[in-house]
Amino acid sequence: MAYSVGQKLIFTAPNGKKEEITIVKRKIDYKDGFIDEPNYKSNFDYFARVERNGAIEHIFCQHNELSNF
Repeated sequence: MAYSVGQKLIFTAPNGKKEEITIVKRKIDYKDGFIDEPNYKSNFDYFARVERNGAIEHIFCQHNELSNF
């Protein structure tokens, strides 16, 4: 099941650290299957927003790295 834009989830990084993220874009919403951002083009499943040290950052992530609260 695909997650929705705006949905808040838990992202688990490869090092095991967990962070709360918000889905911004989904690969399935693009005709060519790539998330296309001004400086990035990626075949990751999701583009998400995360707050780190008081600053908003954006990351790419795969479906299997995400879970509900």
